[in-house]
Amino acid sequence: MEELLFYVVDKNYIKYLSKFEKHISYNKDEIGHGRPYLGIVLKIENYNYFVPLYSYKEHYCKYKNNPSFFFVYDRKNKPLAIIKFSAMIPIPKNFNVINLLKYNEQDKKYRDLISAEYRYINSNKQEIYRRANKMYIAVTKHKNNFLKTISCNFKLLEEKSIEYK
Repeated sequence: MEELLFYVVDKNYIKYLSKFEKHISYNKDEIGHGRPYLGIVLKIENYNYFVPLYSYKEHYCKYKNNPSFFFVYDRKNKPLAIIKFSAMIPIPKNFNVINLLKYNEQDKKYRDLISAEYRYINSNKQEIYRRANKMYIAVTKHKNNFLKTISCNFKLLEEKSIEYK
């Protein structure tokens, strides 16, 4: 299984998809913050999906365990982030809407954080793939109404990603 890398999504693609889906998050730099909208790319069914990474917030500890997210921890088992499968979006086949994160251009504190996230994510990539696929199947093939209400409409976004210019 290949290494999972961090990517940043083009803000024009996010704006485009958000016309069709309310569960898509915007890049942080659009709302006055300096950090990029970061995520990993996973192959799910016949599509590559950008799966966003969200900085950990205290209220996440109240989240009930379900397939919509995955906690990322540091070496001391302190939560750093969550991977949000419910907000994953398909990437066009030519990959023209994502770029590898420019690690060396980030400040030292942020590089330390993403290095810790990278280690944890890559040491748990089989579980991440398993959960992403489980979420995709639950939303697209089963009648799990709860997961459908908190998730992007993956099939609709797949169609829209093909149409994106």
